[in-house]
Amino acid sequence: MPSHPHWTAPLTEWWNSSSIPLEKRGRVGLHHWALDPEGRFLNHGSYGARLRETLVCQQRQALRIDADPMRRLTDHLESDLDIARHGIANRLGADPNGLVFCENASTAIESVLRSISFASGDRVICLGHVYNAVRQAVKRRCVETGAIAIEVPMPLPFDSDQLERDVLAEVRNGASLCILDAITSGSALRIPWASLAAKVKACGVPVLIDAAHVPGQDPLILRDLEFDWFAGNLHKWTGAALGSAILSVASERRDQTLALVTSHHWDEGLSRSFHWTGTRDWSPWLTAADAWDQMEQFAGGWDTLRFYQRTGSKALDDAFTLAFGTTSITPESSRTAMCSVPLPASLQQVDCLSFERQLDQRFGLRVPIHVLSGCTMVRVSIHLHTELDDVIALGEAILQCADESS
Repeated sequence: MPSHPHWTAPLTEWWNSSSIPLEKRGRVGLHHWALDPEGRFLNHGSYGARLRETLVCQQRQALRIDADPMRRLTDHLESDLDIARHGIANRLGADPNGLVFCENASTAIESVLRSISFASGDRVICLGHVYNAVRQAVKRRCVETGAIAIEVPMPLPFDSDQLERDVLAEVRNGASLCILDAITSGSALRIPWASLAAKVKACGVPVLIDAAHVPGQDPLILRDLEFDWFAGNLHKWTGAALGSAILSVASERRDQTLALVTSHHWDEGLSRSFHWTGTRDWSPWLTAADAWDQMEQFAGGWDTLRFYQRTGSKALDDAFTLAFGTTSITPESSRTAMCSVPLPASLQQVDCLSFERQLDQRFGLRVPIHVLSGCTMVRVSIHLHTELDDVIALGEAILQCADESS
């Protein structure tokens, strides 16, 4: 391995100390993945990545349906989806009767927002780092109903205790819904959502958990947690095919929660109303449990994978903040498999989209750049396919651009 600047020491220590075999990590292990071997993929958090074994399984299921559509869809689809639903519910510790598949977490959240009869002046509370698609969905619903969107600020570095106080203060001022990010997208911060959701519900306010990044990243026993709705993606960290997500609904909310598309079965219960909304590719849902198991087996267990990701995230945080002369925004209790790091001072006013393209076109590195709470940051995802030299190359590219902007 070539020599690197002193700031890379935390990264090389993480890489060299891992117990996961090298043949499963980085570019050496890339043949296990469907990713382009010539690419430099550091953005798992946006779209996930799939093992080749998983795609073979999913494509086999799709071909099986196409070979005999009447038998597979008309006669067997409902029972096949029921088996798949129970499989994922078991892996999430959820009540299968309250769990349905959706295309993605945004679809699930939109379904919830359109199932609630907001009135003029109702307050919908969410966090200042809310995912922008959710922000837009809330905004649209407020325009339609006269409700009011309230965003609770999230100053950086992150302070979870302060956030809890601020959320509860807004809730006590009155609210018809509180949306909590379990893991924020742009800033990659773990929110203490389980304890906070219980406190919000104790105030008589329903809670929607945006858990887009949670399945696979966190161990879950959903039946033991308090929430009204929990929306999570399976195509990100569990390794399922694109187009697979879940919505878990508390028992008292199931009758009022409707799919976005009115189906033949809209009035026949949660599962039937969500699972037949017109022709689509069901193979990502039918193989989601297989994908879960394949990822777990490949990584040597979820605990092993999560430890690898979070120690890598910590190493990246330490290395990049040292290199950039910035301060970490992430307390260890908020650490995730992604890490957002403030850019150097000379890049704080950069146009995010333009800078993303510059990193891609000049260096072949595509990562998200966000401005949140007045801080411009880069978000890097850590997974088994992440190559150490690509992470270091990203740091060096940002430093080069910072020097050019000084």
